[in-house]
Amino acid sequence: MCVNSKIIFLVNKSGYPVERDYQMYLLFFFLLLLKHTVADLMLQRYFVSGANKQKYLDLYSQTHYLHHSVLTLLIALFFVDLQFAIVLCLIDHIAHWHIDFAKTSVIKKFEITTQHKTFWALQSADQSLHFATYYFLTLLLV
Repeated sequence: MCVNSKIIFLVNKSGYPVERDYQMYLLFFFLLLLKHTVADLMLQRYFVSGANKQKYLDLYSQTHYLHHSVLTLLIALFFVDLQFAIVLCLIDHIAHWHIDFAKTSVIKKFEITTQHKTFWALQSADQSLHFATYYFLTLLLV
């Protein structure tokens, strides 16, 4: 069975279809998901365990967001030029910062602990928003 790796996404200014290799976009998205697990689970645990994410400009938290953005930059450089890779990493940094800040602020304000069902709902929302960010970054490549 032969599967064509090309799919038509767009029509150019002349009205001709433009083919894009969807496998490239899937790989980019997958690498961002892997990056997320490394930055959120491994790097955060070892390098920024003292982060205070409800403090808007906390240095440790910014270090965590920097891990995300630098790794996004490194991945993006395999797919786009340097300028666009910087744009993608800045979007990731700002989005991650504000998603984590919002989640932590809600947890703190309502004194939610890991024993509350609400905590796990917030964690799920947090992770879903991060994944949506990576989907958005992938769409920007198209």
